[in-house]
Amino acid sequence: MPFLCCSLTVIPGVINTGWADKVSDPEGRKADQELNKFAISSEDDANAVIYALNQPDNVTVNDLIISPTLQNW
Repeated sequence: MPFLCCSLTVIPGVINTGWADKVSDPEGRKADQELNKFAISSEDDANAVIYALNQPDNVTVNDLIISPTLQNW
């Protein structure tokens, strides 16, 4: 059997990575905190990637768009 090589493109939406706590600009911090009100966790993101990678050898997930349900863009 030939070696199979697949690639997965992950397109993340708003994910709460803790970045808002590190933003020094008050306006930027406030904007990030507003986004984090509906952001998904990095664990949610990781679980989706694990799902894609755990597919059988005859299945390829090429693109994975992960975003919060409330993200409207």
